[in-house]
Amino acid sequence: MLDISRLDRSNSSEIDLAGAEFKANAREHLAQWARRPPFYVFNQGPPQVIAGRYADVREIFEDAERFSSALPTGPGYEQYDKFMGSRFVTQMDGEQHGRLRRLLMPAFSMKRMAQIEEHITAIIESMLDNIERGGRQFDGMTQYAAQLVVGVLLTAMLNLDAAQRKILLEFQELQPVITSLKPGQPYPRECLIAYQRACDLVKHVIADRRRRPRSDFLGDLVEACDAGDRLSDTELFDQIFGLFGAIATTPRSASGALLLLYTHDSQRRELIGDPGLIPEALEECLRMAGNGYFTFPRFATRDTEVGGVAIPKGMVVRASPQAANYDPEVFANPLQFDIHRHPKRIMTFGAGPHHCVGNLLGRMALLLAIRGMLRRFPDARLADPAFQPVYGGAAGELRMKSLPMLTH
Repeated sequence: MLDISRLDRSNSSEIDLAGAEFKANAREHLAQWARRPPFYVFNQGPPQVIAGRYADVREIFEDAERFSSALPTGPGYEQYDKFMGSRFVTQMDGEQHGRLRRLLMPAFSMKRMAQIEEHITAIIESMLDNIERGGRQFDGMTQYAAQLVVGVLLTAMLNLDAAQRKILLEFQELQPVITSLKPGQPYPRECLIAYQRACDLVKHVIADRRRRPRSDFLGDLVEACDAGDRLSDTELFDQIFGLFGAIATTPRSASGALLLLYTHDSQRRELIGDPGLIPEALEECLRMAGNGYFTFPRFATRDTEVGGVAIPKGMVVRASPQAANYDPEVFANPLQFDIHRHPKRIMTFGAGPHHCVGNLLGRMALLLAIRGMLRRFPDARLADPAFQPVYGGAAGELRMKSLPMLTH
């Protein structure tokens, strides 16, 4: 039983972590988190502690012995189970996590990324062709950033057809519903239906790869082997299912990068004049506008503390990598966008044993997308210079709803 009787209630906030107000002003909120010790939130289901300073976030990510990734069961934890019972590698620790990570790594190796780069480039060029054919107006989110999931993950990596892609995208769209469940609330019927359809699809894809082996991402996973060890059927299913949900964060980073670049004209023009600067500019985009403000939660395995703040055994611990990227002790003038910053040790892809296994894929997709947009439409701009984004998505996500733009 979680004992919160001795916690300092004055060090708490009643903030709605999934609310429209928070999302609209997320950068300001996160910048405040980056300068303060961890604090408590008692109005969002199970009591939780939020950490935003760089050192605190890194400590939580790196200490799997004190802060477990394994999701507890029972009322109140439904909102953290975005895969509805499937256990992805990010929700494991110790040898189980290490073993699965070793088996997954070949599918995300630099060699495999190089093999699919040409395919991803062709898909992005096709997306840009569609924008050009559509006239001067286009939506940088719905017509470009969001299409990276369809093009990069579902087409280039998983080789799914249109009907199969639709099934997984429909499940992704229900994530805000799944992660907003109240303690003890059952999954809504539409979530159960979408989950079952996605499960059936993943099982079908695995069976197909076993009948007709081929050298691609899914083939790597089906044949994954380390010293004779293989993924079990359940492990294989859970990892493929979870990988989709994990890599589907790419549109959030892409839309954030576009908004930064198209609200900093002089720096964007510099990139157009010297494309060799784009890789470092991408790191600054990832620092400023990563894929969300929370990753998978951690759970205290014993009474402990971080930054001088008490954390009782069993408490939900939410470390914010995006807030850590705004820590002025690590990044000077953290809310200033600077393509020449060359930021190192950004937290966007996590740290420690759970550093994102797909970070090379995410970086490559974003690099190709930004490079393609700047090359094809050097005179593009926001349709409204005073544009203010509206964000949706689950708690922890900043899913931009639209980004109206003009090609020239």
